[in-house]
Amino acid sequence: MTTEDARIVLRTRPEDGLVFVIVDHPEQPAGYVHTDGTVWTWHQRWHLVGGVPDRDGVGMVGRIHLRAYDPATPGTGET
Repeated sequence: MTTEDARIVLRTRPEDGLVFVIVDHPEQPAGYVHTDGTVWTWHQRWHLVGGVPDRDGVGMVGRIHLRAYDPATPGTGET
């Protein structure tokens, strides 16, 4: 799957739950270095954002697939 959206999702797992941060990442190579110096990597996972409820109110339509990146360095909250 490919996406034309230049954004990616950074996934962390701090003690209080899962946190998602969306950032711009043009060209989307497998590695990403955030502004704070943390290094992230893509493991072929996707995160769905946006959309509206379908007619039945059971699912969502119009969602966008963004690449979900995980921390590649220790100490970034991943457990």
